[in-house]
Amino acid sequence: MEPLHLFRRGRGPSLGATPLTAVSSCMRSLPHLGAAVGLLCLVVGFAAPFAGLAADAQHALGLALFAVVFWTARPVPVEYSALLVLLLLPGLGLLSFQETFSPFGGSTIWLVFSGMVLSLMLEKSGLGHRLATTAVRHFGHSRLRLFIGLHLIGLASAFLVPSGVVRVLLLMPIGIAIVDGLGERDCRSANAAVLLSLLCSTYYGGCGILTGSVPNMVVAGQLEQARGEVLYWSQWLRWMFPVIGLIRTGLCLAVVWYLFGRRMKPLRPPGNPHADSPLNSTQKKTLVILALGIGLWSTDSVHGLAPVFVGLVLVTVCLAPAGGTLSIRQLREVNFPFFFYLAALFSIGSVLESSGVTAAVTDHLLLQLELAQYGWLGKHLALTAIVLPLDFLMDIAAVAGVATPSMLQLGELHGIAHTPVAMSVAMATSLVFLPYQSAPFMVALTFNRFSLGQLALCMLLISTLSFLLLCPLNVLYWRVTGLI
Repeated sequence: MEPLHLFRRGRGPSLGATPLTAVSSCMRSLPHLGAAVGLLCLVVGFAAPFAGLAADAQHALGLALFAVVFWTARPVPVEYSALLVLLLLPGLGLLSFQETFSPFGGSTIWLVFSGMVLSLMLEKSGLGHRLATTAVRHFGHSRLRLFIGLHLIGLASAFLVPSGVVRVLLLMPIGIAIVDGLGERDCRSANAAVLLSLLCSTYYGGCGILTGSVPNMVVAGQLEQARGEVLYWSQWLRWMFPVIGLIRTGLCLAVVWYLFGRRMKPLRPPGNPHADSPLNSTQKKTLVILALGIGLWSTDSVHGLAPVFVGLVLVTVCLAPAGGTLSIRQLREVNFPFFFYLAALFSIGSVLESSGVTAAVTDHLLLQLELAQYGWLGKHLALTAIVLPLDFLMDIAAVAGVATPSMLQLGELHGIAHTPVAMSVAMATSLVFLPYQSAPFMVALTFNRFSLGQLALCMLLISTLSFLLLCPLNVLYWRVTGLI
């Protein structure tokens, strides 16, 4: 695998008259259009022409829309536009310098750093290739069987590792090794098929597990803080996993297969299962470090260690001068500029909340919606729909923190129990339509093995079908099982 460079604009081979080629054609003109639209949003925001919204709120909204458009269209590298946002926030008086750069002192960036180092360790040790070889031998007898196996691996990892970013960083090297082992390194469709199988299953399917998604834990934390009700891991599993976890993983499989998997060449027969030599000493150390990390992450409720603390312990072990698996010099291959994007994303969430934009958007949506006229199905789906616009303005973990208290109050007004309200919010925060909305997808793009257009089309289909089909099905499941 190449060092983690950010977002080179490689294009895959033509696939004929398919939805993907239409998206690819649009993507070629998107950067120029995005630059114009993004700058227009910034200018209009600072002109503050709308009487119904405070000037500070319009400034914050204009900057947020500028960032969203630039991160989606990418007229300039993402890390550059993110750094520009970090400079504009204090420069224009929207946040103080300390508030703007406070995400660098938070746990998220350091958890991502830990995941990047572990991902680099997998690649450099060669263990990623060995794990990929094992996966192909078990699942690689046919294309469909391979993709089913990859989706099961992605979903299973969500039970073991609580951070979506870390899971992606651990799974991507294995997926890349699978593609290379199949002789499809230069095939954009094969890369997308294999890597998006792992990415989408571990993220979208992982939302059915309380610890599988950061927004889930934020929603549960807000419910406990605001109403004193504890959502247990087993409760979440019972009411969210069958549809949002398991069935949605099947939906991911169907979408990835339709877009990319069915276009792959037939697989070569698996090789001799005893052909590989034993693991070398570095690979054994790497395996022990990963096993230690997974063991600690999966038992965090027992020992109480935060995921970021576990991650940094693992990094310290693998960088140890005597007996480590990586050298300090090799850390230069970690994609440090990506942290600009993460910091900018969280700072935008802060300024939208402090300026009153999120409250104004939520209040406006609540005024437009009369829950009393809906039945049990419509009420819960309406709660999900109200939250969706916020998903496009800030990181979805921030959305979970901002939206949950308001939705709990709205639910009380209409006689809806707290737990289904919280889970309706969680359904909304599990709907990620575009990569910039959630860090794991942006992290996956940094491996430069599939295009933004391929990822965006896949995400749009999965999230749209989830909202139209699986969210109603999940509410129906709650009705049948007695939650509502």
